[in-house]
Amino acid sequence: MYPAEFSYLRAGSVSEALDALADGESDDDLKILAGGQSLLPMMKLRLATPSVLLDIGGLTSLAAVDPEAGRVGALATYRSLQRDARLAGRFPAMADALSVLADPQVRARGTIGGAIAHGDPAADLPAVLLALDATLTVARSGGSRTVALDDFLRGVFDTDLADDELITEVVIPPAAAGQAYEKFEQSASHLPLAGVCAAVEVGAAGAITGARVAVTGVAGRVFRARAVEAALVGQEPVDAVLDGAAAQVRDGAPRPLEDIHASGSFRLHLAEVLAQRALRRALMRAGESSLQVSVTPSGG
Repeated sequence: MYPAEFSYLRAGSVSEALDALADGESDDDLKILAGGQSLLPMMKLRLATPSVLLDIGGLTSLAAVDPEAGRVGALATYRSLQRDARLAGRFPAMADALSVLADPQVRARGTIGGAIAHGDPAADLPAVLLALDATLTVARSGGSRTVALDDFLRGVFDTDLADDELITEVVIPPAAAGQAYEKFEQSASHLPLAGVCAAVEVGAAGAITGARVAVTGVAGRVFRARAVEAALVGQEPVDAVLDGAAAQVRDGAPRPLEDIHASGSFRLHLAEVLAQRALRRALMRAGESSLQVSVTPSGG
């Protein structure tokens, strides 16, 4: 199927893009084209029928990456991030996710800002960014605001992005090396039926002093598994503690998704298993040598 007719605008600068957004009458009238890996298939199926397509793909200023400062431009592609050794060194969980995200074609064009703005409940990178406590810079004509990713994500393809706003940057605070991402994918789409990112810190005494666990693919939005986090903090990182904490991924979780690929109960089961794996890999990276575990690769 072909897309419905639309007009095409190409922004020459960020200010031009923001002015065009300010002039748009509604979200249905104008859509932003960045990498196009989600929007264009939706247009072909006529699930999206914008009258105006605003192409921001040429705005190289929004593609800059500064791993040391934890700043990632919204137009940075998956491939550029995957090839950045500095980023992988500082945020190994991002490297985990990028290595199993979609396929080479999508990684070549898809952007980090597009993944966030799309609000897909089964996206890989938002789970990692949520576990790493990322914030977003969101601009509009005349100003900008900073919003925590956890507040930005609302539900299935629903975010806190107004019609006249544009994500310009993702900011990730400094993080310890104890982080990992695991997923079990749906083989045709490569989207996770469940995916879990764990970020943990271990104190000098050997106990877990901080934990952040984020889950994707299971519910209507990427979410923090706060019951798992609470069960970890202050505990020794031994198998019984990790398995007991991972089992609490169901506690406080939003209503799970049900579709032809998996039931809600199966997704929750996957999340528990993946939480166990992600926690173990994260702790291994944190240098917890006393924990003897075997690691199963991402993807099941």
